[in-house]
Amino acid sequence: MNAHVSLNLTRQAELEIEMTGLGKARYHSRVNKDMEKERGSSTNPGRYMMQNALKPLAEAIKAFVDAAYSGRPGPKGATARLIKNMDSYVVSYLTSRAVLNQLMRKNSVALLTLAHTIARDIESEARFEQFATSAPGLFAKIDKSLTDDGATEQHKRTVMTYAMGKFDIPWDRWSKDEMKHLGIKLTELFCENTGLATMVQAHMSEDREAPRDQYRVELTDKVTQWVASSLLRGEAMLPPNMPTIIPPKDWSGLIGGGYFTDAVRPVQLVRRAKPAHIALLKEAHLGAVYSGLNAIQRTPWQINTAVLDVMRGFISAGSDVAGLVPKRDIDQPDKPDDIDSNPEALKEWKWAARGVYSDNIQLRRDRLTQAALIQLAERFENEPAIYFPHNLDFRGRAYPIPQVLHPQASDNVKALLRFADGKALGEDGERWLAIHGANCFGVDKVAFSKRVAWVEENRFLICAQAVDPFANLWWTEADKPWSFLAFCFEWLALDQEGDGFRSHLPIALDGSCNGLQHFSAMLLDSVGGAAVNLIPADEPQDIYQVVADRAIAQLRSIRPFDGIISEEGSTDKKKKGPTAEQVSRWAHEWVHFGIDRDITKRPVMVLPYGGTPRSCVKYVGEKVAERIKKGQQHNFGDELPQAIGFLSSIIWSSIRDVVIAAKEAMEWLQKTARVVAKKNLPIHWTTPSGFVGYQSYMDTRKRMVKTRIAGTVVRLATYDETDDLNVSKQANSISPNCIHSLDASAMILTVDALAGEGLTSFAMIHDSYGTHACDTTKLANKLRAVFVSMYETDPLMHFRDQLVAHVGPDLLDEIPALPTKGTLELDQIMNSDFFFA
Repeated sequence: MNAHVSLNLTRQAELEIEMTGLGKARYHSRVNKDMEKERGSSTNPGRYMMQNALKPLAEAIKAFVDAAYSGRPGPKGATARLIKNMDSYVVSYLTSRAVLNQLMRKNSVALLTLAHTIARDIESEARFEQFATSAPGLFAKIDKSLTDDGATEQHKRTVMTYAMGKFDIPWDRWSKDEMKHLGIKLTELFCENTGLATMVQAHMSEDREAPRDQYRVELTDKVTQWVASSLLRGEAMLPPNMPTIIPPKDWSGLIGGGYFTDAVRPVQLVRRAKPAHIALLKEAHLGAVYSGLNAIQRTPWQINTAVLDVMRGFISAGSDVAGLVPKRDIDQPDKPDDIDSNPEALKEWKWAARGVYSDNIQLRRDRLTQAALIQLAERFENEPAIYFPHNLDFRGRAYPIPQVLHPQASDNVKALLRFADGKALGEDGERWLAIHGANCFGVDKVAFSKRVAWVEENRFLICAQAVDPFANLWWTEADKPWSFLAFCFEWLALDQEGDGFRSHLPIALDGSCNGLQHFSAMLLDSVGGAAVNLIPADEPQDIYQVVADRAIAQLRSIRPFDGIISEEGSTDKKKKGPTAEQVSRWAHEWVHFGIDRDITKRPVMVLPYGGTPRSCVKYVGEKVAERIKKGQQHNFGDELPQAIGFLSSIIWSSIRDVVIAAKEAMEWLQKTARVVAKKNLPIHWTTPSGFVGYQSYMDTRKRMVKTRIAGTVVRLATYDETDDLNVSKQANSISPNCIHSLDASAMILTVDALAGEGLTSFAMIHDSYGTHACDTTKLANKLRAVFVSMYETDPLMHFRDQLVAHVGPDLLDEIPALPTKGTLELDQIMNSDFFFA
């Protein structure tokens, strides 16, 4: 091993140790030095808050235990019993650490989730204290061995628990109810005695639709503002898993890929896989899955410093340009003059204030995330290459393990990353780079030649953005402003360097409503296939606009007093459908209002993934409200909610007219899953890549926990999993899960094939594939070939046959016949420019 490789391995090991908090001594030394030199803005805000919370919380815990044992037995005494013999400062430390670890990352967390974390940590402490007392020599030996090996806290907990069982050291496990009451009580004491956090009913937080029997814990406004303004650079902001600085450890089994050292808890290939799923995967042929996943995570990336500089500049100025998070909260609405005497005015003001409160909670959370993003980008800014370990979900979809900064994130995050390896463009690569730039701006519904022409026509403007993006803000008008800015920097460099230019920008090819593409190919549906670009055309087909046009045609066909529509369009099933007069009037008003692709996009897009008439009402309502908020006028008055329900029914029927085959496939999957679920059997299927998908949603039983919060007895709802499958969820989830497993296979097989041909840079996001500009034509051809080969077989029949093999041949008598196939010729996909574009 040469010295350079050895050095990088050492640095990677140090990074992984730091990720898991094992480099504490070095970090504490730096924090203390910063404190002494009054550099508080560069220290860990969580550490500072821990120091201030420890004493008052410990005193409150001791007072609680003393009070519980000075009075009559009851729930308070039962809770206090658990920590009676523990050091109150230890309990205070564990409680404060759990609360701040959660809230520094999320700012808001469910009370019961936090209570469980606190109680689990405290029970572990009590259990191992029992171990140390009962067998001090054995405990000391194991503890020293684990410490010398640099074991993580989770690993220590596992080993100690195993040792206690092996050597018959007794421990009476705390019950779930005891732990809930203890965790809730300690959370309450933390909030009351530190002033750092508060408990609120969930429906009063950002989740307005949450049940009233749910509570959340949040940082107080004052603390959130302090963290955001003064100590954002503390290491508590770093996520637990970060990029690597050497190629990640290859996957060759179901555990242990990605990271290298024992400092990191071994990563599972499939996230949160159930034992039955793991058993199936052990028998599966996963060679292509490992190969494709390894190629994705071996892609070398680097920070796009030009974009980072611009982002830092605007954030420093407190700007909200291009979706950045502003420094200031939204002002609360002014109170009406008659608020004390007008109940209706008071009610409206409270609703408006509540909305602003929720928006500000989200803003604060976004500020923390934005700060963490910049901190991570700065941390890796000077690295020549960084990598993103990946693993899979239960459907086989690949996801980066690092959080905050990774290639599958939002526009501003993706723009901060570029391929570490540069490649010469060539004529074909320059064309694809131009197409990518037009796509990022939003010029993506026209032929490729027109996209290239648009870039040429705006060459001067594009270069001007890169020369001075602070003075020239045209780039902020793009659909994906930060990615477009990254393109502007690339285009300027090409203009300046000419033939010597080497491109680093990932060029993305996006599927056209990819879920419907899979369904249309599955059933050889030529109508739906044409709408989602499976068939060659001179211009890209826009299924969202096709549905919008169909909806407008339906609205225009309605004449005055045509009759009553079905109740499917009503948002309240207890009310009768609208009158003929309302239907006629609403149809006219909606045509005047304008039905465009933005209104139909979300309902169409989610259809393959479990979309329903109810979700259609929600998404249509959100888009209508958005346009009204921007100033568009309407004449619906108080009838607006009903009118939205009516419009949604029109859009829903229009969708069904356009994607008939997809609906048939979805309904077949749902009916089949329902039959299997009623036998209380999970569903599993092997995908074209060899991965085994597994679906098992269990029923939950609601139980009420009676406890005290702020001196008031309340009842909290908690949910326990049963041994019975949830038939409805099994049926409703099978369509999206099946389609996701197919798009995952298409992606993995495409990468595997291209890696075999020598490509080494991949930017893959489920239904968006990216590589270097000069290799984009090769990518475009390969992804089409893989897709066609997948559907030259019959995945739906294969799915059915596997179920029959698992459940038994009688299943064929209980499930419906497979849907009829159409006449689509799959080979046409090879010549469809806009299939992925």
